Amino acid sequence: MKKIFNIISIIFIFLISFILHSQEYKVITGGTVINTNGTGVIEDAVIIIKDSVIVEVGKNIKDKIPQNSEVIEAGGKFIIPGLIDSHIHFFQSGGLYTRPDAIDLRNRLPYASELNWIRNNIDDVFKRYIRCGITTVADMGGPFWNFDIRDYSRTAEIAPRVFITGPLISSYEPEKLKSDDLAIIKVSTKDEALKLTKKIMDKQPDFMKIWYIVGRDGWSSENDFFPIVKAVADESHKKGLPLYVHATELETAKKALQAGADVLVHMVRDKDVDDEFIELAKKNNVVIIPTLWVFKSYESVFTKQMKLLTSEYWLGNPKTISSFFDMYELSFDELGERQKKLLVDMKPIEIDSVWLRNLRRFRDAGITIAVGTDAGNIGVLHGPSIYHEFEYMCKAGLSNHELLVDATYNAAKMLRKENELGSIEKGKLADLVILNSNPLDNIQNTSDISVVIKNGKIFVPDSVLPKKPEDIVQVQLNAYNGRDIEAFLSAYTDSVEVFLFPDTFRYKGKDEMIKVYTEFFNKAPGLHCKLLSRMTNGKYVIDRELITGVPGRENINAVAIYETAGGLIKKVWFLP
Repeated sequence: MKKIFNIISIIFIFLISFILHSQEYKVITGGTVINTNGTGVIEDAVIIIKDSVIVEVGKNIKDKIPQNSEVIEAGGKFIIPGLIDSHIHFFQSGGLYTRPDAIDLRNRLPYASELNWIRNNIDDVFKRYIRCGITTVADMGGPFWNFDIRDYSRTAEIAPRVFITGPLISSYEPEKLKSDDLAIIKVSTKDEALKLTKKIMDKQPDFMKIWYIVGRDGWSSENDFFPIVKAVADESHKKGLPLYVHATELETAKKALQAGADVLVHMVRDKDVDDEFIELAKKNNVVIIPTLWVFKSYESVFTKQMKLLTSEYWLGNPKTISSFFDMYELSFDELGERQKKLLVDMKPIEIDSVWLRNLRRFRDAGITIAVGTDAGNIGVLHGPSIYHEFEYMCKAGLSNHELLVDATYNAAKMLRKENELGSIEKGKLADLVILNSNPLDNIQNTSDISVVIKNGKIFVPDSVLPKKPEDIVQVQLNAYNGRDIEAFLSAYTDSVEVFLFPDTFRYKGKDEMIKVYTEFFNKAPGLHCKLLSRMTNGKYVIDRELITGVPGRENINAVAIYETAGGLIKKVWFLP
């Protein structure tokens, strides 16, 4: 009997092992692989994944598919490596209240409350990155609790792969960002810098970061800070860590390269780069992150000219986006001098030609470019603002394939992880995005996502970020405040019905809605809807609103009832 029991036990263990082994494999078949490692496009491709690693990629290898594999049929779809946002900040929300040193609204929302909300909201931030096909992010500096976020990302159910450093070692410390755990710490001597460097290194950062700011507190010229940059660079390299430097002026960027910077985390903004800079950059084998959008996002919010992409309305945090339109509630006296000047000058938000020339020259010179958004800064959303960055980089004449390389392989190279990430090839980690449409036709198709795979784990978009009724309604409210007719209509079904409560029919369908709201938006440049209260009951959302900026009417108190279905608004009732 004991012998029979032992045999049964062995058979049971064998069967369990077989089942578990068979489930280790995931196979993607039929899709078109758009690779970023120079191998080009593979049509009708097969990708075999074991656990978290790609074990085979190619065409005509179906005979290599293990039995009992989990198969993802990707016929007619396009597969790219997981995107990498090379420049983010977890300690910033992207909303209006996140940088009181840029616009001081601490009387409306204390900075400590903003930071507390950010930390409590980290799961939402993680989900938005994965939902946008961003499987890896690099945080370019924040409080020491950055390291807690990295630790948490390794165990969280849904999270990107996180690379991180600690506080920025800086020539300037914004007084209005004071907290118990500073994100930016000013150093005045090499000894102070090296002491802070050691404290950061004790936390095992992935890189070191310097904020090379000139002309604010205490530094009269770029030369004053150079010895500190050089000392930190030398210490970083001694410990095997790359040095990343924020230096946006040509002269400070040159100094950073002379000191040994490995990555410049922003575009040179003030003038055209010269031959000396190009030679220094090539000598250092430097990586440059343009971050074009962030240089205009602040102005866009402050001057009420924010034009988000429809994908940003849907995939950005709705509360964060709604804060942009709080600018309409501020009196002129509440604004700082910077905002007052912007509003008085009121120039259209256009990208500076010098930035585009510099980006084009970097590409032509063979300098490595990585895509990064600087997400967390005012107007730059965690997750979908990578699509906005793509839009801006396109203006420099970069091809869609080049942008994909910059957002995958080159970004992995910046992180010194190109042997693990950034392309779809045997032996690399299984970070992939399956798209419904071809990103080589339109780079914005990178937002048209079918499946995200991170580290071999499958994520379906609507499961990662479900469309809750209150979020759907907030999307249309945000688009209403942005007077963005395309994004506004995207929240409604094609056959939407509009009534005066309780049952007076007004009109049906988007064709009628576009007529009504296009004319309305054009006539009301100061339009703003403030949400006073909201109730949600199943598929119904009831909003009480205060509408201002309508020509000929001062304040309109309104109540709207929305019925949602299938992730969109199906019916609307307005209470007269």
